[in-house]
Amino acid sequence: MKFLIPFALLPTILCAQITLEVSDFADGGDTVRVSNSNDFSLDYTSTGESYNWDFSSLVAESQSLKDFQSMDNASTIPSFTFGAFATEAYQATNFAETVDIPLDQAGDFLPISIDAINQFSKNATDGITSVGLSVGISGTEIPVLSDTIETRYALPMNYGDNYTSNGYSYLDLNPIFNAIWIQYRTRNTQVDGWGNITTPYGSFEALRIRHEIIESDSVYIDLFGGPQWFELPVPVSYEYEWITKNEKEPILKITTREVGDAETISSVVYKDNFLNLNASIQETQNLLKLGPNPTEYKLVISGISGAFSYQVFDHKGQLIQSSIAQLDYSIDLSNLEPGAYLVIINSSSGKSIHKIIKK
Repeated sequence: MKFLIPFALLPTILCAQITLEVSDFADGGDTVRVSNSNDFSLDYTSTGESYNWDFSSLVAESQSLKDFQSMDNASTIPSFTFGAFATEAYQATNFAETVDIPLDQAGDFLPISIDAINQFSKNATDGITSVGLSVGISGTEIPVLSDTIETRYALPMNYGDNYTSNGYSYLDLNPIFNAIWIQYRTRNTQVDGWGNITTPYGSFEALRIRHEIIESDSVYIDLFGGPQWFELPVPVSYEYEWITKNEKEPILKITTREVGDAETISSVVYKDNFLNLNASIQETQNLLKLGPNPTEYKLVISGISGAFSYQVFDHKGQLIQSSIAQLDYSIDLSNLEPGAYLVIINSSSGKSIHKIIKK
């Protein structure tokens, strides 16, 4: 009988509930190799208790190295803003480059160049928070404190936990340029599953976390001869993460966006071994093109797949034309008066912003 006890306990040992703590997440000095997959047919909705998720068929299309730098490597101004001289809530423990901030697309229609954007984070025993950004603008690095600090992960984390966190950021580009960027975010998080996940990287006990992210961005800009506020509508997005002990980043992260009335997968990223693949990341703004510009009748969109939506704003910042769930990769502008317009495209690949001239 004493030989039967270990085998009776085996299922519990192999698939047990875990608790995530701050040491399980990346901090300054950590690097993590991740692969990107184009398999957008994955089942990301199935979850529950003692669940087995099998994603072993994932195939890497590209790879990148996520570099979480310590504050010792921060440049002078961000170091002062988020370092030891900052108030305790804003004392970051790491920073990393991000392409998830819509502001990085503004360089397409502003007379400035936006360089790397870094996310500054604070890792603490009770949570991981986004304390602000640094934005490289025309060679100048500008720190952006988050007036309301968003909690990305409330810790310690267990199955059944849920929380809501808000974030608010404000960036005044003066005197470089007469423009203001404002971002509001609400994150609704639920730990809705636990069990075992299998990917090409291996099998792990994990918690499954679902984040709903509701974001509103707006820009105040003197673009067409008079300052106006432009709303930059960002689709509601969802992040599905499988996180385990000691691996620093999610074993798998699937991001979706609302397109019409449905969720559409926009990215699949998973932790992986080095595969000698191209590690570069091209942003949506560089991939998606509109032309001809100037145009007399129609804009043709290239570098996009799947359904998309668009909005057209006039020189007063008023929405004058919009459509959703388009499958014809063109925008008819024949009914518009000649002049300058702002066109915003939302697709499963992200958002891009373009200044268009109608002849």
